[in-house]
Amino acid sequence: MKKLVIVLLCFTTLLSSCAIKENELVILENNDKDKSNSSAKIKDWQFETISQKAIIEKNREAISKISKDIIPIAITPDYSTVIGYKNIQSEKADTKNSMVIVGKMMQYIELFAINASNGSEKALGKFMSIKSSQFDNEGKQWAFIDGEDSVYIYNVENEQLQKILEKYNYRQFNNISWSRDSKRLMFDNRMIFDIASKEFLSIAADSYTPFIRMSYSHNTYIAEMKNNRYDNIITLYNFDNKTFTQIADGYYMDSDSSNLIYTIDLMQGLKIVNLKTLESKAIEDGPIYCASILKSTGEVIYTTLNSNFHDDDRYLLVKINPNNMVKKSFPLCTPSYYLSPAEDKLHFVSNYSENSINVDLESFKVTENISRTDDENLSKIKSVILNMFLLDYDFNGSYEEYEIQAKKVYTNTAYPIPQEALNNKLTDFKRFNTPLPNFQKESYIPPSLSFDSIAIKSNKASVNIGRFFINSIELVKNDKDWFITGFSTHPESNEIAEVRAIIQKHINDIISGNSGKALSYWDKTEDSDFVKNNRNIVENLINNRSKISFEIGETELWAMSDPHRAESPSSSTEARTKIIVKEGKNISKYKIVLSRKNRDKFTIKSWDADPLSISQLY
Repeated sequence: MKKLVIVLLCFTTLLSSCAIKENELVILENNDKDKSNSSAKIKDWQFETISQKAIIEKNREAISKISKDIIPIAITPDYSTVIGYKNIQSEKADTKNSMVIVGKMMQYIELFAINASNGSEKALGKFMSIKSSQFDNEGKQWAFIDGEDSVYIYNVENEQLQKILEKYNYRQFNNISWSRDSKRLMFDNRMIFDIASKEFLSIAADSYTPFIRMSYSHNTYIAEMKNNRYDNIITLYNFDNKTFTQIADGYYMDSDSSNLIYTIDLMQGLKIVNLKTLESKAIEDGPIYCASILKSTGEVIYTTLNSNFHDDDRYLLVKINPNNMVKKSFPLCTPSYYLSPAEDKLHFVSNYSENSINVDLESFKVTENISRTDDENLSKIKSVILNMFLLDYDFNGSYEEYEIQAKKVYTNTAYPIPQEALNNKLTDFKRFNTPLPNFQKESYIPPSLSFDSIAIKSNKASVNIGRFFINSIELVKNDKDWFITGFSTHPESNEIAEVRAIIQKHINDIISGNSGKALSYWDKTEDSDFVKNNRNIVENLINNRSKISFEIGETELWAMSDPHRAESPSSSTEARTKIIVKEGKNISKYKIVLSRKNRDKFTIKSWDADPLSISQLY
């Protein structure tokens, strides 16, 4: 049975029959006692049923008049101006793309506005890609975000380009949309920007203002807005009476006169909703990098993660018929594309500027000219990091099956110091019966992963992937393959050398029976369980010193304690070191914790009889 999902969010009776007003915060309540005055019902909307094939044909006609070496990406609603670009080779873009494990690519381009009637070209400048763009409601202004997160508006009438916002600090913008009055822009569905004042407005005071994604029918638009919980919703919004019907919970990607596609979260999980019935169904559960509806056929195209990737082909281009859900797919080395307004080609933003990748959408033929790829070590290190995430997030099986897969990703090493990523991961699985317990991971694999830094020296590598509680990772090369061997182990750092020297001296005090030195870290006059437990462990080791031997195992550096491992040795405030105590064939494992403040020297804080917590991976 088809499930009709209609969420009626606006009730005029809440405000004494007053309609929702722009620039006014209104808290909407769902009053089940009276639904007769709900703001809009699906049958009230007048649907546009005219085929959009005519629009595509007019776009093709406009594109046919421009130079063949310009790639078109947008056309004004009156078909008078084509926006297009030429690729420019850029080592800056190539370097940035080389650090991407998975995620969108960038390319340096020269942008043009071309008069479709006479083919005259106006150069708009050189930019790093175009991440998102949109014409305003009148079709006279084209706003876009470049690959360096600056925002521009091109006025088609006076042919002037204005930079209205320049990237600063940490800010990143990924998509852009207009208000209906063309006075404001919204970035990433959450930040409202007033163009005249060049100031951001609080979405808390402006949450019900719709931002246009597409004109649907007379004075009715597909729009994005926030509900009273500030969740992103997609609506059919009527500006005559300021009423709306909710279409979906999520983030708009594209639409035609029949269907709309959206992601359930930013860059994650693609769904399609029928605009006549509001029935929705899932297309893809994984990451979504680009997605489009072909207006001429109704087919959906999108790029996602290729979980069965080989070498650099970490993405899939997919074309799907939403009626029968039949898919065609092709592996690629980049997920970022521009759809030609003529809907005949996809032009991909390549991972290296010497390369070119184009797709003929009618035949679904992919043309690749690949001149440059990641070097072998970089490619394989990216692959093993991605495989780590895939194994953590997607594995469902027994311990025996997990051990086989884990040995393809992790290993243990003894040089220059012990590092035991494989042992730690297998121990975790035994404890939690899963690679990561649910409370230690997000609901899906991150769609974007990049190196903040990477250093490869002979058969060893150190990488940092930022953002994550585990971000500093050590790798080792065995034969031709790379394996993860440590998390925040920083084997060649001064901090690790200092920690191991302190522990070795402490063990020497135990072996020599120097109880005064060995027990000096815990004041015997202090009556606490913590002090008693630590003194008991060390005293027992001293008493049995003639029968036992010690090995110093893996050390991990931590910052801010749980759950943050240290991104760099200098940022560490805590060290955790495994100690293996052998008595004949019997083996006991401990963990010594050391701490410091303000980059002072480390000092021993505690012994722990349960060393396994060192392996927990947040």
